[in-house]
Amino acid sequence: MDILSEAKKRQEELVSTRRYLHQHPEASMQEYETAEYVRRRLDEMGIPWLEAGKTGTVGMIEGNSPGRILGLRGDIDALEMTELNPCSYASKNPGLMHACGHDGHTAALLGAAAYLQEHRDRIPGKIKLIFQPGEENGQGARTVVESGAVKDVDGIFGLHVSNSLPIGEATIRKGVMSSANDKFRIWIKGRGCHGSAPQNGADALLAGASLVQSLQSVITRESDPLKPTVMTVGIFQSGTAFNILPEDAYIEGSIRVLEERQRAVNRNAIRRIAAATATAYKCQASVDFEITAKVVFNDHKMTDTAIRAASKILGAEAVKEQELSLGAEDFAEYLETAPVTYINIGSRNEEKGISSPHHHGTFDIDEDCLPICMAMYIQYAWEYFGIE
Repeated sequence: MDILSEAKKRQEELVSTRRYLHQHPEASMQEYETAEYVRRRLDEMGIPWLEAGKTGTVGMIEGNSPGRILGLRGDIDALEMTELNPCSYASKNPGLMHACGHDGHTAALLGAAAYLQEHRDRIPGKIKLIFQPGEENGQGARTVVESGAVKDVDGIFGLHVSNSLPIGEATIRKGVMSSANDKFRIWIKGRGCHGSAPQNGADALLAGASLVQSLQSVITRESDPLKPTVMTVGIFQSGTAFNILPEDAYIEGSIRVLEERQRAVNRNAIRRIAAATATAYKCQASVDFEITAKVVFNDHKMTDTAIRAASKILGAEAVKEQELSLGAEDFAEYLETAPVTYINIGSRNEEKGISSPHHHGTFDIDEDCLPICMAMYIQYAWEYFGIE
């Protein structure tokens, strides 16, 4: 059976679902209306489901006999940013936008759910549909795992639309697929005073500005140059008035690596540099870290299955090896439960003017990728269970 042709028959429904979700984005771990929508759709399909945390949902498709359990994951959260697209389906929620494509993942998984439920008598086992919250803040997969809703799965497959790839292509690699990511927060405490008498204070803003620059030495002097490490300082806040030396400063950022053991090296360096820099400006610094993603390691056998599935959907020549990436993905949390694999599906179409990068206010996808994603979920299941 040509699964892609079957998926294309549902394109209108897929687009309608995706655009509804795009208009109603919700922040990570606050996807209450999205979860309600997903659960209502599953109810309409006759698919039982469990809560996996407050906004996570795991549906269950029962096959024709006992057997292995496969998880299919789609993330549901949006980003806290303003949409700049003038399209008819632009976000209706100010300050929130599906700028990464998770609306497409959810729509595709719902489409696959309907098809798989209709053909459940062909499945020698079970399929769990994982509608995961909180990928963007790195908390969602962990809550799904901790809920116990996927503790019995034997493998989990995930996908992501990618505007780095033209529509009709896919990339995947065995082994390390994406980076580990630590979020760091630094609070600098100084002593405020009037700007006319700076000798009476300890300028937290000045200390923070120096620290933002000094932190880059973690990359240039603390990290092995043969092992990729990248740091981003995304937030620097300080000050309340033009003529006051700020008493407090706040810095927030991320540091990414491809080896878990490098985390400890980076953390120690950041703590040391923050403390020493603050002291140099008569201030104090406190630092904490949060793991938002571990290294995604694609299981070799499951990746072979994904390559076979993608080759049937797109053609073998369109399925290419993914280059190492320092993008982070909390999909790695599922490794505590089962082997995983993860593939990128092209969603860029420059002829249609669709090429903005992820996490940008003008991000959009070529919606022709939706049936491809739906077909990938289904074809992966068919390959996994050996269904012709």
